[in-house]
Amino acid sequence: MNKIYCIIMYMILYVSYAKEPKPVFHWKFNLTKEKSTIEENTQTVYQINSNFETPEFVNGIEGYGLRLDGYSTYIGGLLPKPLPFPITITSWVALETFPTETASFFSLIDEKNNNKNAISASINKFGKPIISVCFNGEETKYYAENKLSKFKWFHISLIINKSNIMLLVNGEVTIEVPLNNKINLSFNSFTIGRDAEEKYLDKRFPLSYINGIVDEVKIWNTSLDPNYIKKFEVGEKINSKAILAIPKSRFKDDFNRPQYHLLPMANWTNETHGLIYYEGKYHIFNQKNGTNLYLGQINWGHFSSPDLVQWTEHKPVLTPEEGYDQLGIWSGHVVKDDNGVPLIMYTGGNENEIGMCLAFPEDDDLINWKKYENNPVVKGPPSQYSRKDFRDPYIWKEKDVWYMAVGYGLVENEIQKGALLLYKSNDLKKWIYLHPLFKGNPGIDNSGIFWEMPVFWKMGDKYILSVNPIPYDGKPAINIYWVGDFVNEKFVPENDLPKKLEVINRMLSPSVSLDKDGETIAIAIIPDLIDSKLQLKHGWTHLYSIPRIWNLENGVIYQTPHPSLMKLRDSLKSIENIMVSSSKNLKLGSGHQIEIVTEILPLKSNKFGFYIGKNQNNKEETKLYFDLKKNQLVIDQSNSSETELMEKRIEIGELNLKRNETIKLQLFIDGSVVEGFINDKEAFTTRIFPKFYNSDEIEIFSEDGSIKIESLKLWNLKSSNSKTDF
Repeated sequence: MNKIYCIIMYMILYVSYAKEPKPVFHWKFNLTKEKSTIEENTQTVYQINSNFETPEFVNGIEGYGLRLDGYSTYIGGLLPKPLPFPITITSWVALETFPTETASFFSLIDEKNNNKNAISASINKFGKPIISVCFNGEETKYYAENKLSKFKWFHISLIINKSNIMLLVNGEVTIEVPLNNKINLSFNSFTIGRDAEEKYLDKRFPLSYINGIVDEVKIWNTSLDPNYIKKFEVGEKINSKAILAIPKSRFKDDFNRPQYHLLPMANWTNETHGLIYYEGKYHIFNQKNGTNLYLGQINWGHFSSPDLVQWTEHKPVLTPEEGYDQLGIWSGHVVKDDNGVPLIMYTGGNENEIGMCLAFPEDDDLINWKKYENNPVVKGPPSQYSRKDFRDPYIWKEKDVWYMAVGYGLVENEIQKGALLLYKSNDLKKWIYLHPLFKGNPGIDNSGIFWEMPVFWKMGDKYILSVNPIPYDGKPAINIYWVGDFVNEKFVPENDLPKKLEVINRMLSPSVSLDKDGETIAIAIIPDLIDSKLQLKHGWTHLYSIPRIWNLENGVIYQTPHPSLMKLRDSLKSIENIMVSSSKNLKLGSGHQIEIVTEILPLKSNKFGFYIGKNQNNKEETKLYFDLKKNQLVIDQSNSSETELMEKRIEIGELNLKRNETIKLQLFIDGSVVEGFINDKEAFTTRIFPKFYNSDEIEIFSEDGSIKIESLKLWNLKSSNSKTDF
């Protein structure tokens, strides 16, 4: 009986709406090779505005949809004819992220007498739908209570009458607001995927864009009934899964983008967190702004891997919500609890307070997580301290007690110094503050005024305490460490002065764990250190180091590449016992993905090394060499790039090498990143961004006498073929 009733009602609706007018404008986003799209009914061509040359047409709700990047891609322009009230505009949308600020799915604009009037269907950075009405330059926003979904298709509709405006999600009225009957607008232009009015951060980063897919945008010059929209426009397609992987075409010509290093598929990333091995897979988490190219709207991204080489990027596990963590899901740590199940401790905050917050997994793949209902578990720093910001918890266990160190900065006798605040707990939920675990002495140890991203890692019977002093007084951020003991709940270092983790330190904030074989491993952030205009042009910012093995010998961390990387090796070139004089360089070949392992005997030469990223035609080159007179490693980037805005710099690190001993050097080149290992001990990192694709030649040189290449192996390395599952 119910089935018959439904059929009758469907037929009544069909007959009722059979004479409904077709949409006056319709964008289907059919696949084209041009950077444009066509309005179907009038055949008007509209440019696709984007930082990328290739239009990104991907699988849509029907055929193809347009992939929006969150900061540069949108469609806009004059409508083929002005539209008075009433109007209905509808679209299918799938979101990868929420926007960095309020952004519009679509806007209808009326420009008269130098005033911009607009009505938009929008979303805020917490996922709440919005009707935005701008009249005579004054904007009013009306918010829905429920959040929209990510990674699924949903249908959005805006019905505009003279008396009211309705916003529908999947055919259901979500917001309804009155409209002054005296307002007489006729819309003559539109935007899709961006607000009517652009907004910027620091006059540089666009904020009001959608990151996802848009498809089937339709405009009617009538007021459609919500029931019609629900039956005939929405139908059974709601909540179907959307494929939101970044199209390969976006970066296909970007030879500076690494191919075997770990990095997100696009946009901003920052510190890694909580590298762990769990249920047969490695997991690592990261600071992620999936919508834009700056440090903001921070989520916790997630990667997993069977082998530390090929990674799968998953959807973010934690996102900011209105309340205690609305300013972002900031740095923290992942540990296994007493039952061996991972948990996250992260830094969350709002305008009033910063605190430490917990989250727990809902599945063994660590895909879905739930925030602890009693967050934050630590509310602000101890009351005896004046500084309000503290961050980056690190957790470990001693016998039956859990400890947590949090990055901080103290002022003692009017001297600012980095410090770690120490807490303890029996259950990881209730924490008691004890005292500083350790404090710096910047006048002696040059350890800065505030410490971030601590690591307290036990190797044998010793502890490594690693911190990142923030940039201060012209000094850049670096990673430093002490080795010592944990005595009476305080860290006691063996030496007053810390050591640098790298000879030339571009690598920060290591995430440390055990691999499946029990070896200590570390993966860390390698910043770009380039102008933000170039970051916007590239469409990705920062990456992560190759996995490294740590060994502790005589109070020093020895670093070597993880052996899992050997599976990337492809074609091999090998030479032995070759002399290189100052009169002629040894040409090794070319490539953007290279590994070199060589042993060099200096003989009488004081200055020798490699040219990488070299171009014979335009003189681009990076000079990486040893200076034995000064006991230095030098990376000269004065001619590394002809790209405007690329800084020309010379990086210098101190070494202690002996002339009569062979030097082993292992180099990993991957697009713009270079990592090196000296004598299976010291490590260094740098970044290079040549302008030209053929700036990829490699040579060995010696400036003042001959050197002997006792052995050298050069491999071209394969891509890790990392992927996304969303």
